[in-house]
Amino acid sequence: MPELIGNRTYIKGYHTQEYRATELEQPIKCSDKNAWLGIGYYFWLEEEFARYWGQDFKIYGKSESYDIYRADLNIGNCINAVFDEDGYLFFREKIEETIQYFQNKGIPVSLEKVNRFLADNIWPKLGVEGIIYDDKPTNPRKSDRVYSEIPDLYYKKRIQIVIFKLKNVSNFELHLEDQN
Repeated sequence: MPELIGNRTYIKGYHTQEYRATELEQPIKCSDKNAWLGIGYYFWLEEEFARYWGQDFKIYGKSESYDIYRADLNIGNCINAVFDEDGYLFFREKIEETIQYFQNKGIPVSLEKVNRFLADNIWPKLGVEGIIYDDKPTNPRKSDRVYSEIPDLYYKKRIQIVIFKLKNVSNFELHLEDQN
């Protein structure tokens, strides 16, 4: 749960990266063109999903192990599309407006184009510095993992947080080293 420290709201987040001999001093920015929420620093709300991400995406063809870092995230200027109804409706509205804008102009809609448009034209003007989002409950690379003891009832939210500005990440430290 968010913790109020001074006049800022912080939440703990977990950042997964492939194992490196040298400990990271800051998170690594995801610049993948198909990143769910755009280019930024990605964190998981729960360690469990940070582990799954490491197992599914950080060990194959790389170092064969991964690290999990923990940090305090200033979410005061983030859209909370998970726990806040207004945040969810606002996020949804901006996505749908962007899709409609593309369709009206005859531009094919893609995850990359929507994210780029929002990142370049909408989020900065509105002072949005991150997004808290309920991601899909499963990873395509690990279809045999059990995410719920009750099939199709995903009662655990797989919450991702993207932070667009590094200034909103503090107390970044190694949490779990060399997992495999």
